[in-house]
Amino acid sequence: MPERQIIAVTGTPGVGKSSFTRELAKKLNAKLLDLNKVIEESKIYSSDENGTKVTATEDLRKEFKQVISGESQDIVVDGLLSHLLAPNQVTHVVVLRTNPEVLRERLSSREYHNEKLEDNLEAEALGVILSEAIGIHGVEKIYEIDTTDKPTSESVKLFEKALKDELPLEPGDIDWLEEFF
Repeated sequence: MPERQIIAVTGTPGVGKSSFTRELAKKLNAKLLDLNKVIEESKIYSSDENGTKVTATEDLRKEFKQVISGESQDIVVDGLLSHLLAPNQVTHVVVLRTNPEVLRERLSSREYHNEKLEDNLEAEALGVILSEAIGIHGVEKIYEIDTTDKPTSESVKLFEKALKDELPLEPGDIDWLEEFF
């Protein structure tokens, strides 16, 4: 029997994580786990001086282990921090990326404050989440998908093909630096 899949889906706010994970979980008949909800319900966060919630990586990993214990089906994890889960806790990490100019429109419509908006755009342009994910999991588990001009269903199909080794979605092909800076 093959090991169960635990697929962490991450990316800057506004790249389409929630839509992607809902559709992927449905297609794979997997359980959908909202990591932000786990953090909220377990109260494993504190607030910094700006009111931003901060979660310690070890607390996150410990709580995740408890939440998934006893689960036998595949799990799709939705959350900005999902790439911080331990390498032995996930089988795949999907990093969704979006052109910072498109991301600016999306985050502006969510009424992000200017400083938070610029921080997120800079993080996307620099590939901060991708870099963190590679640092934790290595390139073998990472799948990078540009969601800029794609419907969610197309992004999910790309990942499904990559899972079957029909399409490489290797990290490092997406570069927004010239466009952003």
